[in-house]
Amino acid sequence: METQLHPSSPPIDLPAQAYRHLVHTLITLLPPPPDSTPESLQTRNHAAIARVAALAPVNAAEAELAAQCIAARAQAEDVMRLIRVHAGDIRLVLRLNAQYAAMVRASLAALSHLRREQQQRQKREVTHNTADADESLRQTAANTMLEALTAAPKAQAPAQSASNSDQKSHLPRNETPERRRYPEPATVASVNALIDAALRAANVSPAMVTRKPAAALPDLHTLVMAAKTQPLARLAR
Repeated sequence: METQLHPSSPPIDLPAQAYRHLVHTLITLLPPPPDSTPESLQTRNHAAIARVAALAPVNAAEAELAAQCIAARAQAEDVMRLIRVHAGDIRLVLRLNAQYAAMVRASLAALSHLRREQQQRQKREVTHNTADADESLRQTAANTMLEALTAAPKAQAPAQSASNSDQKSHLPRNETPERRRYPEPATVASVNALIDAALRAANVSPAMVTRKPAAALPDLHTLVMAAKTQPLARLAR
């Protein structure tokens, strides 16, 4: 008796090419039936497709996870059959038990991954309108920032002109940076003139201030004569 898909089963909403590829991949992953008759192969394939459809995948990613889950479960069932066939070989049974446990874990992992993907998809479908609103807000914010970015150089130009006007306002009317000159270095005459002006402002006569004249430096002739007479004076002693 052939297994037929129940009409109430949810259809797999996939493109035709993706659906055919999924079916061929699933068939190659399934273990061979006990007898290699065409009827047994058809029954195995229809049963696997029905089990995949029962997981209700609606896109290519979910269908692939569902096929992995069903294929791993079918491999585990085939290993269990081999355990019963070789029940007398303890070592082989132990290896088959380990393989069976690994296949079951792989099937459950694929199933849990599929369920998480479906939950995320359902959440996205529920919040589809909210997601559209958020996307429009992001687009508006991005456009606003782009407009502000293009307007920034125009706003910086008046600011620079204002700073230049402030620098010009600190200069005298008839003075420019090129016309500014550094003061000349002070001399002895200029310092004496400043001192005399300060004394006059304080009602002090410049004659009352005693200034020590600078000691006159000996000339070159005097130094030469002193150098000649100094050795003679030492010899006389």
